[in-house]
Parts: sequence; structure tokens; C-alpha cells
Amino acid sequence: MAEEKMTANVPADAPEEGRVFVIESNRRDEIIKLVLLIILIIIFPPAAVAVHANECNLHVFVSLILVFFFMIPSYIHAIWYCFFRKPTQMTIA
Repeated sequence: MAEEKMTANVPADAPEEGRVFVIESNRRDEIIKLVLLIILIIIFPPAAVAVHANECNLHVFVSLILVFFFMIPSYIHAIWYCFFRKPTQMTIA
């Protein structure tokens, strides 16, 4: 289960009917990002790759080339990049 944090916007001695609770949940944000990526993969795979990467990198360029020439491999590349690719580790020498 996701951890949810509840905070009250009024003092603790206020009556029950006047309390307002705000639920902060990282799980909700993850689900929204997942749905956004799926919709972008369906509509335009390079956009999904760019959103997932948070930058315009080589994979966005590869995805653009695949869209223009081969549509099915573009979907495969976007799904791989967004859901199956392991992030690269940076080593500082």
C-alpha cells in the first residue's frame, strides 16, 4: 500500500466539521505519469520518449526516425524505453 500523509489545515482544537484534510500521495502521481505515457505512446511515440527522458536525447531522435520509416518498431522502441530500459549508471573517475 502507498503511504498517504494527511494534514489538517485548521488547529487541532477546532470542531470536527471544520477540518479540511489534504492527501498527498506519490502513488497518484505515478499512475498519472503512467497513463500519460501510454496515451503519448499511442498518439506519438517520440513524445513519450522525450517526456520519459526529460530531455531531447539520442533515443528521441531514433524514435523520430522510426516513426517516419517504420511505425511498428517505433511503438516497440517507445515501450522498451519507457517501461523496460534500465537507467544508465554514471561513473565518476
